[in-house]
Amino acid sequence: MATKNNYTNIFIIGFSGSGKSVIGKKISKQLKLSFIDTDREIELLENKEIHQIIEKKGELFFRALETKILKKINYDISNVISTGGGLPILKENVDIMIKNGIIIWLDASLETIKKRLIGSSEIRPLLGKNIDNDNIVKLYKDRIKNYNLANIKVTTDNKTTNKVVKEILDKLDER
Repeated sequence: MATKNNYTNIFIIGFSGSGKSVIGKKISKQLKLSFIDTDREIELLENKEIHQIIEKKGELFFRALETKILKKINYDISNVISTGGGLPILKENVDIMIKNGIIIWLDASLETIKKRLIGSSEIRPLLGKNIDNDNIVKLYKDRIKNYNLANIKVTTDNKTTNKVVKEILDKLDER
C-alpha cells in the first residue's frame, strides 16, 4: 500500500471514458514513476488494436491477455498502471492488484461517460463504434461492484484532469 510520500504501485481502474490513461500519465509524471497502460501493452504484444483482438479472438482471450500483462509487470519498482475498464471483473486480476499496490477508482457518472465516449474517436471494444445508451448502462451496472473494491474513489465529473490528479495525490498523502 502507499503510505505518506512512499508510493508503491498505483492501479487506476474505472469505466471506459473515465480518464484512466490521461490521469495515470499525469500521476506518473508528478510522482516520477513509470507508466503502464495495460491496453497499450496488449496491443504491443498482439500487434493489433484492442477491438481487433476482441473481434478476432473474443473477449475471453482478451481477458486472459490482461491477466498475462498484469503478471508480467515488475512490481519491485513503483509504477502507475492504467487498466482496461473490464480488467477488475476477474478475481485473479483483483488479487494481483490488491497484492501489489493501491487501487484508485476514477468514477464518472453515466452522463459524463456517455458525453466522453460519444466525443471519442477511439473504438471501445465492448461498446463498438456506435455508442449505444443501453449497452453503456448495462456494462456500467455490471462492473460497478468490481470498481467498488478500490482503496480510493475519485469522482471525475465536472473536474479538470489537473484537479483530479491533485485530489488523488492528496488522498495518497493522507494514507
